[in-house]
Amino acid sequence: MAGCDHIEAGSKKYYSHVIFSDDHGITWQLGASSLNDQVNECEVAELPDGQLLLNMRNYDRTQKLRQTAISNDGGMSWVNQDHHPMLKEPICQASLQTYNYNGLAVLLFSNPASTQERVRMTLRSSFDNGITWPDSLLLYEGPSAYSDLVVTKNGIIGCLFEKGVQNPYESISYATITLDTNR
Repeated sequence: MAGCDHIEAGSKKYYSHVIFSDDHGITWQLGASSLNDQVNECEVAELPDGQLLLNMRNYDRTQKLRQTAISNDGGMSWVNQDHHPMLKEPICQASLQTYNYNGLAVLLFSNPASTQERVRMTLRSSFDNGITWPDSLLLYEGPSAYSDLVVTKNGIIGCLFEKGVQNPYESISYATITLDTNR
């Protein structure tokens, strides 16, 4: 499963969608477009109940928040697309990763957590399938932009991200984090 985006040729509107393979990558299928436009650079995660969570970069500046949607049919349709009140963003790519921590389903999310500019690279965790994101860890206060999350075989969380002093594109950094869940 991969999160994708496209621009409609006629309308020039931005949408998110997924592509997926049911045969280990031999063939690929196109999923449905997001319900609403003004989104792209999405990430997708499969939830424990089989639903898909689509998390999208948002161009609607009336609400400086990520948009999310749910699929109950493997990406063939999307419902409940809306702005997520806990995930602020300055129009920037983000990363979403599923993490199985001792049998506990955890979603991890990273982005520059600001509504005004690309600063404050932050890692968030959700223990309720992305409904709330109560825990956050500031990885870097300064200018920062695109990120990518990974969970290693030994359970270490890695975040590769752009960062700098004057602007977010001066260097690439890799932070490692150990999840602490006393829940």
